Amino acid sequence: MIWSRYNILFEREGIYLFYNSLSNAFAELSKETFYLLADCKAGEIFSTEDETLMSNLKRMRAVVDDDVEEFLKVKYHVMTRRFDNHFLSLTINPTLGCNFACPYCFEGEHNNIFMTDEVEDGIIDFVKRKTDAKRIDVTWFGGEPLLAFQRIVSLTRKMQSLGLAYSAGMITNGYLLNESVISQLKLLDIKKIQITVDGLQEEHDKRRFLKGGYPTFERIVENIDLLNKLVPDIHVNIRVNIDNSNMDDFIYVFDFFYQKHYANINVTPAFVEDQAGDNSCAFNSREKFTFLVNLFRKHGMEFKNFYPSYKFSECSIRNSNVAVIGPKGEIYKCWNDVGKQDRIVGDIWGKVSNRRLLLQYLAGADPYDDMQCRECVLLPVCSGGCPYLRLMQQAKKTDRREVCPLMKLDVETHLWLHYLTKKHKK
Repeated sequence: MIWSRYNILFEREGIYLFYNSLSNAFAELSKETFYLLADCKAGEIFSTEDETLMSNLKRMRAVVDDDVEEFLKVKYHVMTRRFDNHFLSLTINPTLGCNFACPYCFEGEHNNIFMTDEVEDGIIDFVKRKTDAKRIDVTWFGGEPLLAFQRIVSLTRKMQSLGLAYSAGMITNGYLLNESVISQLKLLDIKKIQITVDGLQEEHDKRRFLKGGYPTFERIVENIDLLNKLVPDIHVNIRVNIDNSNMDDFIYVFDFFYQKHYANINVTPAFVEDQAGDNSCAFNSREKFTFLVNLFRKHGMEFKNFYPSYKFSECSIRNSNVAVIGPKGEIYKCWNDVGKQDRIVGDIWGKVSNRRLLLQYLAGADPYDDMQCRECVLLPVCSGGCPYLRLMQQAKKTDRREVCPLMKLDVETHLWLHYLTKKHKK
């Protein structure tokens, strides 16, 4: 058997560690075992008389029969998911209108068009044509989806009657999440909600305000309090958009909500993206990495960023049964494209208006045809990163480094911080 090219061995502060991205295995080694393995090079024959060690290495896929075969296994699992039509994932925008005027919003000027009955019926027919689908997952998006709450109610009832397993989530600014809306969430099978809070009151109200400049913080917090009280089993993610202008505020937001002892609410950092190339406050990859490392070192916080998830999968937009539907019935492949006429790929009635872009999303900029990705030690847990960014990089509109996961910047430090987190929890 040979030493896998997907192995990482390193020492930090007298601790000897091993990681393999095929199995996502992470282990602490003895000094003797570390130096035994350290001389191995990818693709070289490996053997040892220590049967226990050999068994463990096989289990962790540190030693394999053939690296090419392992690569093809990874590729096969990803391709299988690409062509799995048993699930249907829809992001539905009942309106692109919004009651907020956040300066960093990627949608810019909001279109106040609202979905019509004709489009609603078209969506139901669109779902019915997906005859292989056994389940449907919907994300309500916008604009601000709660501006069209009755459309959400009407569409949900029709989809629930189709005989498919159904679940939903919502991305909302939280301002309209009143008692009347909250009381209907369970009936609408909404199991998760994301709400953005960009700082404590003063900072948040500078960044996330109503049209006309009116503040929103107090109202949003009141609504989150009510949501937690009335439906504590719905998972709520409070997203804090981070850039260079508010990076120090995350910990204050975290502490503010942590002290409320909510039942099922998390506070997580996100990063404002410079998609238009004109946001000087947006973080680059190195700054994102530094921010997350400092959160851990100063506050002991890890947000599932240091250790990769073990999925053998990629962003679901590669699947033809994944669609983002706009209020006119237009179809996009990615959330980042919503509202951009040149990024529409078709519509719910079956028209394909931009076949080239559609095929690029489904099969273009493929990491499994990219030699740098094929040779990367993280490919099995990365799957090439974000397809949208890969297409942007292919068009030379973004740096290749922005496509790769933050872990790629310094794999050993990510793993080391994860190790410290696990030791601390013990």
